[in-house]
Amino acid sequence: MDEKKFKEIIQFAIDKEIEAFNFYTGASQNAKYSGGKELFLSLAKEEEGHRRVLEKLNMEKIAGARIEKIPDLKISDYMVEVEVKPNLSYAEMLRIAMKREEHSVKLYEDLKGSNPDEDLKKLFTFLIQEEGKHKLKLEKIYDEEILK
Repeated sequence: MDEKKFKEIIQFAIDKEIEAFNFYTGASQNAKYSGGKELFLSLAKEEEGHRRVLEKLNMEKIAGARIEKIPDLKISDYMVEVEVKPNLSYAEMLRIAMKREEHSVKLYEDLKGSNPDEDLKKLFTFLIQEEGKHKLKLEKIYDEEILK
């Protein structure tokens, strides 16, 4: 793959991770309960880690990463988008977060499918797994705390 195109794709992914970090940081500041604050801060920290992985891209580490199939509860698949606005409820914040992770998984799946480069496919598979873990975590919390 052309080095310029490769760098553009990586920068795009970095920008998405920064956007996710900012969202979760803001969500943690708006959360009314400590559990919500902790959840969103931990997700922000993980997104920050993804950004660092992309910035220091070590394809050998990515190639050696253990890829596991992440279950998809598909809860967010049946939800309508919630508008980001002040004073959102915890349930609304979770719905927004789930939809964001769903969109991230889809984005990385599309990028993986449209790139013939095997190294990039491995990177996107890794990112699909990581974002899938976030989606699963959020869907489990939503199922246990909101849908109960």
